[in-house]
Amino acid sequence: MDIKKSILKILAGLIAITLIIGILVITNAFVGNPISVMLANKAIKKYVIENYSSLDLEIEKARYNFKDASYVAIAKSRTSIDTRFPIYYRNGKVQRDDYEGYVLRMFNTLQRLSDEYSSLAQEIVAKELGYESNTTFVMYDKDEYATNNNVLELDMKFDRTLPLKSEVTIRVELGDHSLENIAKLLTDAHKAFVDNNCIFNEYGLFVESDGRHVGVDGVTPTDIESGELLTLLKEAKDNEGEGRIFVFIKGEDK
Repeated sequence: MDIKKSILKILAGLIAITLIIGILVITNAFVGNPISVMLANKAIKKYVIENYSSLDLEIEKARYNFKDASYVAIAKSRTSIDTRFPIYYRNGKVQRDDYEGYVLRMFNTLQRLSDEYSSLAQEIVAKELGYESNTTFVMYDKDEYATNNNVLELDMKFDRTLPLKSEVTIRVELGDHSLENIAKLLTDAHKAFVDNNCIFNEYGLFVESDGRHVGVDGVTPTDIESGELLTLLKEAKDNEGEGRIFVFIKGEDK
């Protein structure tokens, strides 16, 4: 009996060790291991000192990216809101950083301004149209900015009159998914935005509620001001995405 108990204890111990090793292997596969994290943090800190000592950066702890087995740390300025970029460590050394794209090419600045414009648009939709829980968002045309990049400045204040093309997508909870109601919503939103000096080059709409999905894209201010928006939306729906305006409705009543 004692021998059997000993054998069972040994087997139980081996199983426990195997499970622990398995957990460690799985954990390392998704979050890396402490030693590698320490080495990554050390190498990235040295890299920042050697390359960006003038920027007064603080460095977040490196995180493991299991997709390519690399470690990524975010370096950010203590004084510049737009100076923030990732640094990549792999195979014992820093591979690259995204300072040029994120900071010098103003990706961070453009994204921050889009976020601030989105907050303003949400406030207008809530106050003027009554959709308090809307998640409306604004996007600047990045392709246009690539050929007109003298418009932005690092850490510049938000200005709704920034001379870059922008698109607003209205996201609200909508009980009536009819094209008539959608046309009215877009028309009302356009008026509210113009009244608040928010000029958008294009309008979109996205609604997902009660098992229904509604998507509208490619509507211009001219379409809305023509008084023919409802007709244009009906034509776009019938064209099944072949025209300039796109309308998608799923789960509508038959």
